[in-house]
Amino acid sequence: MAEKLATSLGHLPWSPGWRRKAAVPKAPTRNLAIAAARHTPMDMSTALPAQRAPLDGDPDAPATVASRLIEVIRLRDPDLADHGQRTAHVAAAIAAEMGLDTATIDHAYLGAQLHDIGKLGVAEAVLWKPAGLSRTEWAQIRTHPEKGHRLVADIVHRDVAAAVLSHHERLDGVGYPFGIDARTLPIIVRIVQVADTYDAMTSDRPYEAALGAEISVAEIRRCAGTQFDPDAAAALARLLAIGFEDDTTIDLTGGPPVPSTLPADPFSAAGRPGTRKR
Repeated sequence: MAEKLATSLGHLPWSPGWRRKAAVPKAPTRNLAIAAARHTPMDMSTALPAQRAPLDGDPDAPATVASRLIEVIRLRDPDLADHGQRTAHVAAAIAAEMGLDTATIDHAYLGAQLHDIGKLGVAEAVLWKPAGLSRTEWAQIRTHPEKGHRLVADIVHRDVAAAVLSHHERLDGVGYPFGIDARTLPIIVRIVQVADTYDAMTSDRPYEAALGAEISVAEIRRCAGTQFDPDAAAALARLLAIGFEDDTTIDLTGGPPVPSTLPADPFSAAGRPGTRKR
C-alpha cells in the first residue's frame, strides 16, 4: 500500500503558482499523497531572492528564469526532470509534516526540483552507465552540485541554492563537494537529501533496480544521524505510515532483507557506508 501511495504522488497536478482543487485520494493511513495535497505552494516568488534586484527591472523575471531552467532539464533528460518533480513532492510533504511554514515548504519544493540541474553538465554516458563508475567518472559526477549552484545562485532564494549545492553533503562531514557538516546547513538541504534518496532508491535506474518503500525508509533511518537528518527521516517514515519497533529498525517479516550498501562515493577517503546514489 505504501509503495502505491508513494508512486501516486508523482501524478499529483501540484506545482508552484497553481492552487490544487482536485479531490485527494482516500487512504486508510496518512501518506505522502495526502500530505502533499495539504500544501499547495502559493507563489514561486516565495522561493526567490527578495534581497536581489529583479533581473532587467522585471519583478517576475527570476520566477520566469527558474521555470525555464526546469523546462530545460526536461528537454535534456525527461527522466531527470521526473526525478526532480517526484523529489519535490516528497520534500514538500516532509517539510509540511515537520510543521515548517509555507515559505520554507515552497523552498523545499523548488530546491528539490532544481537539485540535480548541474547534471546537465555531466555526460549522459556517465549518468546512466549501467555498470560501476571509474575514478574519473565519479569525479565528473561530483562536479554537478557546483555546476548547478552556478546556474541558480543569482536566481533563487539562498536556501534553494544551498539545496542545489549541498544535497550530497552528510551530517558526518564526509559528503561532497566540500565535506562539511550538514547540520550547519539550512533545514531545506537536509529535507531534500532525504527526499532525493528516497525517490532514487524506489525508482529503477540503469545501474540499480528499485527497492520497496519499507526497505528504502529502513535504510534511510539506519543512516540517520550520520548521513541524514533524523527528524527529516522520521517525518518520511510517518508520512508513509511505516512503523518502527525502535528508532532504527523496521519489521520486514516476510519481505526481502535489507541489502548491504556501498558508500555514496567508493573512492572517497573516508569510505563510510551509506545509501548509494549518483
